Amino acid sequence: MDQLIRRMRRAARAKRRGGFTLLEVMVAMGILATGLLAVSAAQLYAMRGGRAGRHTTDAAEFAQQKIEELARRAWADIPSTGGAWTPGAGEVHNNDVATQGANITEQTYSLQWRITDTVGPSGVFLKTIDVRVQWNEPNRPNRVYTISTMRHNDARS
Repeated sequence: MDQLIRRMRRAARAKRRGGFTLLEVMVAMGILATGLLAVSAAQLYAMRGGRAGRHTTDAAEFAQQKIEELARRAWADIPSTGGAWTPGAGEVHNNDVATQGANITEQTYSLQWRITDTVGPSGVFLKTIDVRVQWNEPNRPNRVYTISTMRHNDARS
C-alpha cells in the first residue's frame, strides 16, 4: 500500500511538471500579440512606401515623356520660356485606377517646363530643357520631380 501511494504521488508530480500554467500561456500570448502587431505595422509602412514609390515612378514617366517630346522638335520649334516655368499648371495628368463601377483618379500630376537659351559668339547654340512634375500625397504634400536635358543646335536640326 505504501508503495502504491508513492507511485501515485510521483505520477501526480510528473503530471504537474508536464503541462503549462495559465501564467505561462498568458506570457506566450502577450509575446505573440506583440510580434503580430509589429508585423502588421511593418506591412502598413511597406504599403505606404509602395504607393509613394508608384507615384514617383509615374511622375518620372510623365517628365521623361515631356522631355522626349520637346527634344524631338525641330530647333526653331522649341520656344524659349526665358528661364521661367510655364504659367499655371502647364499640363495635368491623372493616374486613374479601375474599380468595379468606374475609374477613380488616384493621383493628379502637374507638369511645367522651362527652356533657357544659351547664347554663344555665333548665336543661340544650346537650349536647356527642364521639366518639373508636382503632386501631393497624404502626409507628404508638395512632392516635386525635376528632370533636365540640353539640346545642341547642329546643322541637321
